Amino acid sequence: MGDSLTDAAKKQELVGLTEADLPGVMELDRLSSAWPWTETGFLGEFHRKITVSLGLKNETLLVAHCFFWLLEPEIHLLNLAVRPEYRRQGLARRLLTAMLARGREAGVETVFLEVRASNRAALALYESLGFAAVCQRPDYYDDGEDALLMTLITSEA
Repeated sequence: MGDSLTDAAKKQELVGLTEADLPGVMELDRLSSAWPWTETGFLGEFHRKITVSLGLKNETLLVAHCFFWLLEPEIHLLNLAVRPEYRRQGLARRLLTAMLARGREAGVETVFLEVRASNRAALALYESLGFAAVCQRPDYYDDGEDALLMTLITSEA
């Protein structure tokens, strides 16, 4: 895979997010998605023991976040967002790489995620990291759009 991160992606500080980061998480999600999560949804994840939440900060500004469940031997990616003005700089790739590293440390064998079937940029990113679409989930999103279930097998059988 090599080091395909941009200098901009490398200079952001990787941090674990906490409930204190909720305002920044909410703002970032509203800027990044036409269908943002609710405050209740994020609060629930901050309190769930299996949830890991990572962020990239430019000084005090949260520019990207990633929420995932670490359910050994699996990871389920829940939410990945990058501020619009910081996109195409490798930030999502850096967060996903950090997530996969955390998974390797925990002995994770499989990583799952759902992605909007129309989200070509996300699909290209996930595929570049080795994820493969395994099935389509009809009407998965509230607006009726289908999701693709993608998996990455991290263990060698």
